[in-house]
Amino acid sequence: MVDLFAICCNTYNFLSPVGQVIAGDQTIIGDNTGNQTKLVTEIDQFLQEIEKKIIDPTSEAGKKELVVAAVKEVENKPSLKKRLIVFVQVGTFEVIKKFSKNPYVEVFMTAFEAAIDKK
Repeated sequence: MVDLFAICCNTYNFLSPVGQVIAGDQTIIGDNTGNQTKLVTEIDQFLQEIEKKIIDPTSEAGKKELVVAAVKEVENKPSLKKRLIVFVQVGTFEVIKKFSKNPYVEVFMTAFEAAIDKK
């Protein structure tokens, strides 16, 4: 579950005790760089595993299948889902895309962000 206090007050804690960044009306607390790297690595790993199971992940149907499987994977991992939601809410979506080594991370993150917006 998303921290409602963080959303209401535009304060996001990245679950680390180090550092604080104040950017306009948002305060980000914690070592978000280390957490971003860990999250990117975790996303890359599960996308690679899913990619291996898809016959042609480069086709439109394959990309759709990959995204559906990836979103299901996140739904089964509440801790990962919570971290992804926080990262999307504070705008680190672009950072995740930039540092990921997986070619499908942009499609996955776009679908995940859309799914969050619908809820």
